[in-house]
Amino acid sequence: MAVYAVGDIQGCYAALRKLLDKVSFDPDYDTLWCVGDLVNRGPDSLNTLRFLKSLGQSAVCVLGNHDLHLLEQYAGGQAYHHDTLAAVLNAEDCESLIEWLRFRPLLHYDAGLNWCMVHAGLHPGWSLKKAQKRARAVEKKLQHEQWQVFCKQLHGMKFPTSEPAKGDPARLFFTAAVLTRSRYCTQDGYFNWDVRAGSSSGKKEYGWFKHKALAWRDDCHVVYGHWAANGLVANQKHVLGLDTGCVWGGSLTLAKLGPRGSKKIVAKLICEKCQHIETGG
Repeated sequence: MAVYAVGDIQGCYAALRKLLDKVSFDPDYDTLWCVGDLVNRGPDSLNTLRFLKSLGQSAVCVLGNHDLHLLEQYAGGQAYHHDTLAAVLNAEDCESLIEWLRFRPLLHYDAGLNWCMVHAGLHPGWSLKKAQKRARAVEKKLQHEQWQVFCKQLHGMKFPTSEPAKGDPARLFFTAAVLTRSRYCTQDGYFNWDVRAGSSSGKKEYGWFKHKALAWRDDCHVVYGHWAANGLVANQKHVLGLDTGCVWGGSLTLAKLGPRGSKKIVAKLICEKCQHIETGG
């Protein structure tokens, strides 16, 4: 019985299946953790969703910014130029896939392994308990019968750079941004949502997991994706970054997670169908 974590799939379905075959993944015994961005930009978002949905409890998937974008489009939001979501939106089983997707969490924690999974990152000032509470508040909105209203507000939102006060509706949008878009921030929790690749010019801005004081650091180890430009991050004791840019011509990376933060990179695979895509972030 093994717990595997895979980086941003982004519709690279064939690469995912080949990667799982490499480790003889068996859904009757093994569990697959997906760090979000299941869909978009890649060649086959539809079959990616169908496959992960078919795995039932053997697949644990958190929502990434591209997954939220799919929900936003379904709710009536605008498509972006490089989207590859039309096959999902036009599929006969689109509604059931959307229903499955919007009930995925933004944060998953396994106490036995002491691993926490998010798509992008955590706030330096959040303990694990606080992060879980913040995530549940957004999940409640996405799982409500009026979820499309929330997604329309989320679409194109100019996110606050720091956490709004309790009771401010913008707090939910800030939480969604932290969990699905984090890259650079300051120690006191001011986030830079503009830098997507390369380095931040802000003297006090560092990668969200590189600050000296992190309230969650003693609570858990974090596996995440989202930051293709940063590549594989496997040399840190407290985090594991798995976005190695498969959809940008890089590779899809699979790690085996063990208790107390132990980890091992077990397989990598380049998506041949994505080789024509210019490398990006």
